Amino acid sequence: MSGGTTCVINATLAGIIRTAQGSGAVGRIYVGCPGIQGVLKESMLDLTEMTPEELELLAYTPSSGFAGTARIKPLEESELNQLGRIFDAYQIRYFINIGGNGTIKQSIAVSARLGQVVQVASAAKTVDNDLGDAEFDDVLYTPGFPSCAHYWRHKTLILDQENQGACEHDTVLIAQTFGRKTGFLAGCARLADPERQMPLLILLPEDQRPLQEVLGAIEQIVIRCGRAVVVMSEGYDVGDLGERYDRSGQVMYGSSRTTAAQNLVNHLADMGIQARSFIPTIDQRSDSLFLSELDLMRAYEVGRLTMRALLEGERSFLGSMARSVGGEGRAEFRCVSFSRIQDYSRRMPPQWIAAGEYDVTDAYLEYVLPLIGRTFIDLPQQDGQMIFLTRPNRFASKRLTNSGQNETVGAQTERVEA
Repeated sequence: MSGGTTCVINATLAGIIRTAQGSGAVGRIYVGCPGIQGVLKESMLDLTEMTPEELELLAYTPSSGFAGTARIKPLEESELNQLGRIFDAYQIRYFINIGGNGTIKQSIAVSARLGQVVQVASAAKTVDNDLGDAEFDDVLYTPGFPSCAHYWRHKTLILDQENQGACEHDTVLIAQTFGRKTGFLAGCARLADPERQMPLLILLPEDQRPLQEVLGAIEQIVIRCGRAVVVMSEGYDVGDLGERYDRSGQVMYGSSRTTAAQNLVNHLADMGIQARSFIPTIDQRSDSLFLSELDLMRAYEVGRLTMRALLEGERSFLGSMARSVGGEGRAEFRCVSFSRIQDYSRRMPPQWIAAGEYDVTDAYLEYVLPLIGRTFIDLPQQDGQMIFLTRPNRFASKRLTNSGQNETVGAQTERVEA
């Protein structure tokens, strides 16, 4: 598992494990802990014997605590060679990488180097929804996005309630969503107010406006309504952030010296307008209270059907939820060959953006609403507290020496391992 997590990422993992267990063709099941860094260091959990009860609880467990995720730079030749030695020592024949854009690039590199001996697949995941084809056909959406969309629908309602009551001293509330270069999540604020009654402005990177124009638009709403709620993507440019970068070269907005929301608060203060920011960072992608049942079910299916496709001989592909002919919001599983993937970083299309109006169109709401579904899940609880599956102490036993030879080898199996 790679990159930023979601509240349904473990549902995909559970689907993979359950399908591998029931296949009769898989001897052992490992997960890198954390991610591919764990594989390279041979820190891998052996999940072969997980029970149905554990798998069900795993599917409901949000975030990355169970196995961990990793962000690393592009794999070097020496690391690809090390992966090859590990795959050989552990008799690994199937390799699934759960993640977003960077994960696909990593998976393509592994497939190009080792794809003759290991069947490689990537399973789609990202709350940003910026992974996929520009037509939204092969990747209608990415698992994790619908639950995060519901988070922002609910939080915008709460922000509006807060702003109504506290606008005398906090005239403007500014919320910052994920989205480096895209406004998919910021646009979901409009779900809270489809009739457009709130004094709401949405700042989308696809509709970047000069700072003074943005400030003027906020000021006009304050003059007209006495208050304003602003929802903005973290990558919307309102000044220097002192950006910091992760190992893969992506900006880590939550670790930079300041934030877009704080910059906007400062600019409004200079104009004499009191503002307050709301920056939930990891909460928006991990809070399972906003878990969509449809999102969970489909995330599980992505894992299950990706594993099944590998067992049926498919290789070098992205497992995703594609657009179905059944109607808006309908999705079906699809294997997208790596050979068809050039640049899978996408942005909001023009028809979903109300250009210059700081808003999305009704067409965008029509795209998002069917993906969320109408049912939300009662999470497993004990004594009024949510319970999650904790990391087991089931680490794989093999180790390689620096020469690449087995130092200790556990019991062998005649079945292929994943």
